[in-house]
Amino acid sequence: MKKYLIFILISTIVVTAVPVRAASVGSPKTEGQGKIAVTAEWSYIFNRDLDFKKATRPAGAESYIPESFQIVKGYNTAAKVSYGLFDAMDVYIKLGVADYDLKGDVYVGDIKHVVENLSGANAFLYGGGFKLAQELKDGWIVGFDAQYLTSANDLDFRAVNIISGATSVAKYIDCRIQEWHVAPYLAKKIANFTPYFGAKYSALRLTQAEPNDPKRWDDLVFNADCNVGVFTGLDWNFAKNFTLNIEGRFVDETAMSIGVEYKF
Repeated sequence: MKKYLIFILISTIVVTAVPVRAASVGSPKTEGQGKIAVTAEWSYIFNRDLDFKKATRPAGAESYIPESFQIVKGYNTAAKVSYGLFDAMDVYIKLGVADYDLKGDVYVGDIKHVVENLSGANAFLYGGGFKLAQELKDGWIVGFDAQYLTSANDLDFRAVNIISGATSVAKYIDCRIQEWHVAPYLAKKIANFTPYFGAKYSALRLTQAEPNDPKRWDDLVFNADCNVGVFTGLDWNFAKNFTLNIEGRFVDETAMSIGVEYKF
């Protein structure tokens, strides 16, 4: 157990040293050494606040300040393939599609001038991670999940100047969203059910570049406004080799996921 806790600590330091969107933690159990499982997973983000960091501004926009930017809708649908490297450790990859809608305001001083909406399209999603889980006495499980995901979307941009009423549109052909988390948790086996809960450190980085209008801002960078969150979920072994997972995530984001796993 002592070696397991030391490995969690080292893994946390290594992963948090990498610059990187919070993703689902998923089933709290590992597959077992040499075992393979495939999960069909759907995740939905209801809200995630963003913090503007920097941009290349066009002439005349030096005094403009982006505020209240957020992901107002986002989803990813992915296939997750897990392999039991050891009894207490899985490695996995995720492949799928992702889509995001964003909105925000632009201020000059204390006065809001512009309302912006950005709408994405389905884009290739990929990533991976590892999971550690050690079963203790009486069905208790202590675990840890580390994960990275990324996708590159095209964004349709629409801005309305609420002072003049003018509307402008553009397209950003390079918008990359990267996210990662480290998430320790505690679970409890109860018959065919395994509820779990935990806390996580998550990060998100959004880079928005290459607008088709030279008057638009370029090379924008947003980070997640909040990096610490909590999550809770439930595994249900509803049939032989099949597990249903339901999970909710809060504070750093408001999100949920549903997954169905088949273990070979």
